[in-house]
Amino acid sequence: MDQPQEPTRCFIASGCAIATTHLYRCIHLQQQLAALGYEAHVAEWFEEGAVHSKEALGYDLIFLYRLPLWARIRKVIDDTRARGKPLIFDTDDLIFEPNRIHEHRAVESLTAEEQAMHAEGVRGYLATLEACDTTVTATPLLAEFARARARPAYVHRNALGSEMLAYADKLYQSRQLRPASSKVVIGYGSGSPTHDVDFQEAAGALLHVLERFRKAELWIAGPLALPLEFERFGERVRRFPLTDWRGWFELASRMDIALAPLEMNNVFCRAKSEIKFVESAAAGVPVVASDIDPFRDSMTHGQNGLLAANEKEWTEALTLLVENADRRSVLAEAARRTVLQHYTPHARGAQLAALLPQLAPSFSRRVTPAVALGSTADMPRRILIQKGVAFVRRARAMFNTAAQPEAPSRAASLRIHWIIPEPIPGAGGDVSIFRIIRDLAAFGHDCQVQVVPYRLMVNFTTEEIRTHVREHFGVTGAEYHRWAGHIDDADCSFATFWPTVEILSGLLKGGRRYYLVQDFEPSFYEGDSHHILRSENTYRAGLHCITLGEWLARLLRERYGATADHFDFAVDTSIYSPRPVERETRQRLCFYARPSTPRRGYELGLAALTMVKSRYPDVEIVFFGSCDLTPEPPFPVTNRGKISVDHLAELYSSCDVGVVFSLSNPSFVPLEMMACRCAVVEIASERWRGVLTHGQDAWLAEPTPEAVADAIVRLLGDKPTRDRIAGNAYQRTRSMDWRQSARQVEAVLLRYARK
Repeated sequence: MDQPQEPTRCFIASGCAIATTHLYRCIHLQQQLAALGYEAHVAEWFEEGAVHSKEALGYDLIFLYRLPLWARIRKVIDDTRARGKPLIFDTDDLIFEPNRIHEHRAVESLTAEEQAMHAEGVRGYLATLEACDTTVTATPLLAEFARARARPAYVHRNALGSEMLAYADKLYQSRQLRPASSKVVIGYGSGSPTHDVDFQEAAGALLHVLERFRKAELWIAGPLALPLEFERFGERVRRFPLTDWRGWFELASRMDIALAPLEMNNVFCRAKSEIKFVESAAAGVPVVASDIDPFRDSMTHGQNGLLAANEKEWTEALTLLVENADRRSVLAEAARRTVLQHYTPHARGAQLAALLPQLAPSFSRRVTPAVALGSTADMPRRILIQKGVAFVRRARAMFNTAAQPEAPSRAASLRIHWIIPEPIPGAGGDVSIFRIIRDLAAFGHDCQVQVVPYRLMVNFTTEEIRTHVREHFGVTGAEYHRWAGHIDDADCSFATFWPTVEILSGLLKGGRRYYLVQDFEPSFYEGDSHHILRSENTYRAGLHCITLGEWLARLLRERYGATADHFDFAVDTSIYSPRPVERETRQRLCFYARPSTPRRGYELGLAALTMVKSRYPDVEIVFFGSCDLTPEPPFPVTNRGKISVDHLAELYSSCDVGVVFSLSNPSFVPLEMMACRCAVVEIASERWRGVLTHGQDAWLAEPTPEAVADAIVRLLGDKPTRDRIAGNAYQRTRSMDWRQSARQVEAVLLRYARK
């Protein structure tokens, strides 16, 4: 009988003495870890003298929250790394970008000496971030900045703690019993000089509303420098001192409308969290907020709050709520539901269960907790801790079930977001993505495609992206957008390549999360441990994988504990079909030659074809797939390089034998050859189980030069066998229809939408 393993121990070192941030990023994280069955300790390293390296070394995972690279922190990092333990840099603010200091409003009021000290601190935070293995942030934009520093970064949002939630529940219940009042209280809580600038976003609208509605009052908590124009409203403008979180929750619960202004177009504000919305909404107070990243992520305008981008919109939003008590009530209830769905210890704990194996893959091999779904009140008593891959899968999948919106009532038509990297013309994976999108749109689903620019499309407009897709991938019936950092509500959303998993995992909206996996992406980065680990971690992220082919689904389930379905390989026979081409009397074979892609086995092909050429010196060998052939083949070849799909079909139709190697997930190329009646030589592998049958519709060889050469020679020298295989292959591809594959994807989406 297996002995129980020791619980994983986590160390959280806090470098920020500000009570609320320390509470949200450290104490609440500690509570979530404890609820998941992990031992967690918080150390207050607010000064360098409080840092003790040995204190952290007995733990398995170490978080460094807002700690600059003091000499003692460097020793902690060095000692921890020597023991092979993961180090996580944690931040909830843009404190690590020296190039952005000039945009920070609070710095403007500092003396030159203070500004120099601030800049030194920012460089210190950046040094710690770069010295750690991974970064965890409170918002997607912060994660994006960390990734720009070539560091893996994940989002774990601020959320209420158990004590906060209980207190907010109590205040909410009291609020429901409060008698109606003729006055309408609009409130705002401030705590730092930057809030003076933020408040200006709403100030003009507030002056207008206070002037128009005598029943309106403005309550200001904290040290906000209120503009002099507000003095004329006398006692209708009330001031309250800065207080702890309990005092703020109690005050907020007495308000009718809560304000959450942030300076528009300021990167520091865009990177902040949505906690002002969360705190007010938890007590049942409707929120009007700036139409800026953190609130776009958490709020849907008109459903669970109101967003405003200028004085006119602020005025309209405040006027609506001052005049309409019923509207305030509807928005407040929806906002509170959002908090209970996404910002409780239970909800964040479910997301943390999926995040931990990405921060430290060893977590997926330890005792992995599975949180029993239920009320937050009894959650700590309902923790289930089990071992085994099945329970790993359940824990990771919870973020895709417990934390997602309720299933839509409609099942015939879905709204689907797709997050895709900028599409490369001719890339097989991109072509298949757009084929699936095209067919799902034709089935009646609303496909919204978010294109993430990386290199070529950095300066592309949305319209230019649409044109690019239309020219290179055809008309799909989808709507295209340049990625702007957020998505709106939908039934489900897809990541399509491993960096887009990191993006999607940090978002709240978008419904159930899926990962369209077309290849084993770690195989793209042979020898690059950094990218191998990051791409592997996306399979641990808790997204439901829908894979190209059954082999890949089985691999992700067995190796990573992922939940996975698959869709079948398909061929576009409107493009790939036998073409009328003139054929020479000598035999011809083609080889998919991509030296830059190790999974295509270029050097294996050279070795095998060298043997073939010695035995069939007259055979013409055509390479295609790349213009760069390094090393160069030791025999004469015709290199067609990268060619259009029509020319590919002509090439395949003109060849007796096509040679392709799929050393990861199978390629579409052999199927496209088969559709053109070209006899295929591929590598024998379980990957092809159920797709190709050796000796029937392809010749599958062991991955050695000798075996591959013998297979090619066999087909070149045995025309009846070659013709039989080519004919069977052609017939096999007639049933491999993309619409059928898209229906398989659709069936998965509808199955979960109906639950």
